[in-house]
Amino acid sequence: MGHVVRTTRRELSAEHIRAVLKKEALVVQIKGFLRPEALEIAREQLFDHAERGELSQAAEFGRVGFAYSEIGDEASRRAYHERALPNIHRLRELFAPYLSPTDELRLLLDEIWPQGANLLHVDGAKCFVGIARYQDKDVDLNPHTDALERNLPPDHQSDLQAQLSVNVYVNIPDEGGELELWGIEPTEDEYRTLVGDRAYGIDRDKVSDPVAVVKPEAGDLILLNPRLIHAVRPSQDSSRITIGHFIGYLGEERPLALWS
Repeated sequence: MGHVVRTTRRELSAEHIRAVLKKEALVVQIKGFLRPEALEIAREQLFDHAERGELSQAAEFGRVGFAYSEIGDEASRRAYHERALPNIHRLRELFAPYLSPTDELRLLLDEIWPQGANLLHVDGAKCFVGIARYQDKDVDLNPHTDALERNLPPDHQSDLQAQLSVNVYVNIPDEGGELELWGIEPTEDEYRTLVGDRAYGIDRDKVSDPVAVVKPEAGDLILLNPRLIHAVRPSQDSSRITIGHFIGYLGEERPLALWS
């Protein structure tokens, strides 16, 4: 397989997931995953959504929903889980009367993965999935990795073996907004060293040129391994809006687990 594997909604299979897990592919892309009618509704709802807020750890990014990465103490942990199902319902309603991309993704994963797929549970509490995220004009999503373990309870014993990411694109700027991929998975200690004193992400001077650059279109779905260094170039003319999901791999004999 190459760096970028393209498939369709009907042809997506467990082998595509395994290819990303094994680093045989950096990206699996489905063109037009979000159907045109649902895409139009999403744009109408999300561009100026009244509940858009700032991401707690990086105020330059916007979101509708509450990300697991925003958990920093027990109060925010309780708030996240208390809002999990209401936030799922809220984001689902944005696409009514059409099926939301999150619900379609959940159905597809349940169908194609041998053991199915369900919401991630942390100490018996369900997680939210389907966050809407905004990267506005001139905002750089610096090279970074994502890891659930950074926000799990200190005494939680996680069975997670790998983590994947799925973004569905609602809006992409004409200029900018490209996804950059390095194919490098630093250890957590190596990553902390690269981040240094920065609040978030790695200074671009500390990484080489990316090995792959992908420019998605509105409606596309992209699956990748977020534990490999990746970034998004600044938008030059409009906001980049995505519906974001994480997928936890707990082994071949376990269901996939989803959260945002």
